[in-house]
Amino acid sequence: MRYGVCLEMFFNDRPLAERIAAAGEAGCACAEIWFTDATAWASGMRNEPKDARAIRQAAAQAGVTLTNAVIGAPDGSLGGGLTNPTNRKQWLARADTTLRFCRDAGIGAAVVCTGNRVDGLSDRRMRKSVADGLKATLKLAEKYSVDLWLEVLNDKIDHPGYFLTSSDEGAALCREAGSPRLKLLFDCYHMQIMEGDLCGHIRKNLDVIGHMHAAGHPGRHELWLGETNYPFLVREIESMGYKGAFAMEYMPTLPAGDSLRQALEYLRAPAHT
Repeated sequence: MRYGVCLEMFFNDRPLAERIAAAGEAGCACAEIWFTDATAWASGMRNEPKDARAIRQAAAQAGVTLTNAVIGAPDGSLGGGLTNPTNRKQWLARADTTLRFCRDAGIGAAVVCTGNRVDGLSDRRMRKSVADGLKATLKLAEKYSVDLWLEVLNDKIDHPGYFLTSSDEGAALCREAGSPRLKLLFDCYHMQIMEGDLCGHIRKNLDVIGHMHAAGHPGRHELWLGETNYPFLVREIESMGYKGAFAMEYMPTLPAGDSLRQALEYLRAPAHT
């Protein structure tokens, strides 16, 4: 398994190039960021301008693969989201900028969040808007040779009002788009909250899963501080033939480097059933 880390949640006391190096030093083969501009959308994020060429160079020096960035905010407050068709022009403009940056920085994929539910629109109308928006965004993804990962989130704790909360529905949208560039981002933390039966849902939708995230639930802290048996889950995912990365996206309670090294040791330990 290739392991990764979200650099918005780890090593935030350092510039991005140093965070990339720290991820490699801790033992991660992969790393990812949220937004490609300087927008500090969430509390704790560094408001730091990002240079594509410098990021590419830092990753090469660290021997770390940059797997993904994020196009817009989950609720649509940044980028407009996909659920509201009146925001399509805004969304595509931000997608174009993000995907161009990803190409230049050597980042292989960009995460697509649907945005929140829109008052006055039916689920059917919002779903159609999401599907249409994905198709339009895929044209840009082809232009820049960057993949898209559709993310499913929980609306019970972290993202109230978010539209796409079912991994099966996310997988259906990916299949309907009919492009190998569009895959599902399966976040084990969010889906433990919304669905449970992680192995079952992953096995059912493995054909369209491109990336995975992990955090301990409850609390979204270290993987061993929660109810999910991650060593067992990782062994099961490997046995299914999953080829993507498995990335830590949690808020460490320990010093970032220590937390990440312990997480990797934990994941590589024999599974307990």
